[in-house]
Amino acid sequence: MAIIVDKDKKRRDIALSCKDLLLECGIKDLTISQIAKQASIGKGTIYEYFSNKEDIVFEIITSFIEDNETRLEQVSEMNISTKEKIFSFYFLFFDDEIYKKQLNIYKEYLAISMINPTKKMIDFSQKSCKKFNDISNKIIEEAISKGELKPESINIIRHLDIYHTGLAVEEQKRGINAKQEIRNLLDSLFVLLEENHD
Repeated sequence: MAIIVDKDKKRRDIALSCKDLLLECGIKDLTISQIAKQASIGKGTIYEYFSNKEDIVFEIITSFIEDNETRLEQVSEMNISTKEKIFSFYFLFFDDEIYKKQLNIYKEYLAISMINPTKKMIDFSQKSCKKFNDISNKIIEEAISKGELKPESINIIRHLDIYHTGLAVEEQKRGINAKQEIRNLLDSLFVLLEENHD
């Protein structure tokens, strides 16, 4: 009797076996030979499941994003102030060495996808941004309903998502301290956004 292989699971398993390798090498220096060796399979098997190296990288980045979404959801459920939830939410990618490495891979991936985007990449990026926005909106809407923040907060926080994305680029380009920039901005914003109950 023939063994039935779950191709989606096998594809994901191959990619996930190379997560650490990708974080160590980066996209540019990662090779199919390294991937095959890390996954303990032949190069031919790689091409049964992936079109090219970028396809594997996309699968790994997908897993990073899914893990990050889970962590952001956990932040939104924490029993801390709204301000601390927002700080934690925006610090996530700048506050941990593993997440910093993931962010560097994501920036490298963005550069590739801007030069040669595919529909799959664009759809995934839009879906990820929407999920990220939905979680931050949930935090703010809850604070507005509790009377902690002004209703206008929802519009301002939406713009923070664009700022946050740009900050990742600016950190690399100009060497700024992204975490401190976020703290400075959010400290200033919360003075304006918090409802005054005096």
